[in-house]
Amino acid sequence: MRYIWLACCMVVLLVVFGLLDIYIQNKRIRKSRLELMRAKRIAENSIRNKSVFLSNMSHEIRTPLNALSGFSEVLAMPDMDDETLEQCNELIQLNSDLLLKLVNDVVDISCLDINNMKFQIQSYDVIEICRNVVKTVSSIKKTEADIIFESPLDSLIAQTDKDRLQQLLINLLVNATKFTKEGSITLKVEKTKGNGKLFFSVTDTGCGIAPEKQEKLFQRFEKLNEEAVGFGLGLCICQLIVKRFGGKIWIDTEYTDGARFIFTHTI
Repeated sequence: MRYIWLACCMVVLLVVFGLLDIYIQNKRIRKSRLELMRAKRIAENSIRNKSVFLSNMSHEIRTPLNALSGFSEVLAMPDMDDETLEQCNELIQLNSDLLLKLVNDVVDISCLDINNMKFQIQSYDVIEICRNVVKTVSSIKKTEADIIFESPLDSLIAQTDKDRLQQLLINLLVNATKFTKEGSITLKVEKTKGNGKLFFSVTDTGCGIAPEKQEKLFQRFEKLNEEAVGFGLGLCICQLIVKRFGGKIWIDTEYTDGARFIFTHTI
C-alpha cells in the first residue's frame, strides 16, 4: 500500500513539475513574442522616423535658402542705395551662417540628443537678433499675415547662442506662417523682474491647435497636420534648445484666438 502511495505521489509530482515546466516555457514564448513585436514596432518606427526626418530637414534648410535666393535677386537690381545694400548683405550673411549651422548639425539633430548639439554661449543683443529674424521670415513668408516684433526694450545683452536662438525663433515663426493665412504673427520679448529671465512669445491669429493635440506638440516627429510641413521635428528641436538655455517652452492654453508659444531664457 505504501508503495502505491509513493507511486501516486511521484506521479502527482511529475505532473506538477511537468505543468510548471509547460507554464515556464509558455511564459518564455510569450515574452519572446512580445520582444519580437516590440522590435518590429521599433524597426517600423525607425523607417518612418528616417522618412519624416528627411522631410523636416528639408523644411529647416528651405528657410535660409529662400532668403538667400530672394536677397541675391535684390542685390542684382540696378540703382541700389548703400543702406539697402548693407541690409541685404547683413541678411545674406545671417542666413548663410544659419544654413551652414543647419548642415553641420544634421547628424547631431537627427539624434535629438542635447548632448550632441553644440552651443557657443556668448554675450549678444537679443533684441537685435529678434529684429533680424523677423526681417528674414517676413522676406520669405507665404501668407498675408503681418509679422510683428514687440518689446519694451531697445537693447538687452544676454548670454546665449546666437545661431541657436535664431534657429529657435525662425522655427516658431515659420510654423506660425503655415497656419496663419491672414491677421498677424507677433514675436514679443519681455524681461521679468528679479529672477533674471526673458520671456519670449510667438502669437498668431491662425486656426489654433485643438486641445487634444496640444499634449503631443513637442514629441519627436509629431505632425498636427499631415498635409503641412512643420510641427514634426521643429518643435522637438525647439524644446532641446530651450532646455540648453535653462528655460522651458509651452503653449498658452488660455489663448483661443490662434496659437501662442511661450519660452523662457535665462539672462
